[in-house]
Amino acid sequence: MRNKVLVAAVAAATLVAGLTACSSSSKSTPATGGASGASSAATGGTIKIGVLSDLTGPASSGFVTTEKGIKAYVDAVNKAGGVNGQQLSYVMGDTASTAAGALTAAQKMVQSDKVFAIVEVSSDYYGAQSYLLKTGVPVVGGGFDSTIWTDPKNTNLFDAVGVTDYSKVPLAEGQFFKAQGVTKCGGIGYASSVSSQKSVLAFQQSCKIAGLQSAYTNNQVPFGSTDMGAIAIAIKNAGVDGLYYSTVTNSAFALNSALRQLGVKLKVASLPTGYGGDLLESSAAVSAAQGDFFTTVGLPAEANTAATQKRAADLTAVGVSGPPTFAEQEAYLAMSGFVTGLKAAGANPSRAKFMSSLRAINDFDGGGLLAPEKVDFANYSPAQVCEFYVQLEGSAFKNVTGSPYCAGVVPLSS
Repeated sequence: MRNKVLVAAVAAATLVAGLTACSSSSKSTPATGGASGASSAATGGTIKIGVLSDLTGPASSGFVTTEKGIKAYVDAVNKAGGVNGQQLSYVMGDTASTAAGALTAAQKMVQSDKVFAIVEVSSDYYGAQSYLLKTGVPVVGGGFDSTIWTDPKNTNLFDAVGVTDYSKVPLAEGQFFKAQGVTKCGGIGYASSVSSQKSVLAFQQSCKIAGLQSAYTNNQVPFGSTDMGAIAIAIKNAGVDGLYYSTVTNSAFALNSALRQLGVKLKVASLPTGYGGDLLESSAAVSAAQGDFFTTVGLPAEANTAATQKRAADLTAVGVSGPPTFAEQEAYLAMSGFVTGLKAAGANPSRAKFMSSLRAINDFDGGGLLAPEKVDFANYSPAQVCEFYVQLEGSAFKNVTGSPYCAGVVPLSS
C-alpha cells in the first residue's frame, strides 16, 4: 500500500487503458437528489462533497473509474439513512491532469457548487492545495500526488490510507522479498520523478536490512519508457531475482517481456499499480503480468473478509464486477474517511469542527479495509507500514500468504 509513486500517471495502467467501462466522467453528478448543500457548515438535509479527479488528459486512463468508487460508498450510506440524519451528494471536478486544472476545478466547486469539503483521487491535486488551505476547506484523499501530505502545516489534509513518508524506509518491503526467496534485489525508477527515485532507494535499503543484496538500481529510466533491452541485459548480468518497479505498468510489462526473452526467471516482480478488474479484461495485460506481484490499497478483494465483501457488494450495486481498480479502491477509502469525520463531528458541523474531529481520530481502518493497520490522522510520519500483496496467477489474482506484511520504518540514508 505504501508504494505510492508520486508521478503524474501514477495509476495510469497504459496497457489496459480504455478497457474499463468509463463512469460518467466529467459530468457533474449528484449521488442523490436534494438540496445543494452548504459551504462553511454542513447544514440542511444534504451535505454536498466535491470530488476532484483526473478525468481527462494524460493521467485520466488511471482514473476513469473514480466516480464508481465514490458512488458505491455514497449510495450505500444514503440507503442506510445517511450520516447524522443528513444525506450525501457529490459533484465531480476534473483536473484535466494538470495542477492548474486542479485549482480551477476546486475554485468552481467551492465558489459555485458550494461544497462542504473535497474528496480527492488525483495525481495533480497539489495545484489546488494553497487555495483550499487558505479558504479552510477540508480535503480527504489518497495523498499520492506530492509530499504536501507529510507537511503538518497543511492542516486541512487527511490521507485516508495513511501518509507515505518518503524520507523513511519501510522494512516490510525487504521482509516480503526475503519471504519469497529473493537473494538479489533490483529496482527501477524514473529520472523525472524524485519520489520514484526515493522509493527505489528506500526499497534497496529495506532489502539490505533484511539481509539481501542490492544488486542493481536504475533511477534514470525515461518516464513511460518501454525500451528495456539494455536494462534487461544489465539485470540478468547482475543476477537479480527480485525486481521492484517504481513505474507505471507499461514500463514494467515491457521489462518483464525483455527479461523472459533472456531466460530470466524472477522470484518477485513487484508493481505499485495495475491490480484490478481492468487488467483482467485485457488478455495482453494478463500475459504480460503473469506471475507478477501487485501492491493494493488496503485489503484486496481476494482477502475475502467482511470488509472486502461489503465493498464488493457496494461496487456491484453501481455496476462494477471483479476486483476494484486503483481509483475505485482509493475513492472508496477516501469516502470512508470523510464519513468517519462527519460521524465524529455530529449533525450540522462547521468545517473547523469536522477537521478537528477527524484529526482526533487515531484508529481509522477504513471499515476494516486497512486492517490490521490503523491510520492516525494527526500523524504525518507513521512508525509502521503495512504492505498488501496479491499475485497474478492465470486469469485471476491470488492473495499472498502472509499478506499484509507490517513492519516499522527507519530513516532513508542519503
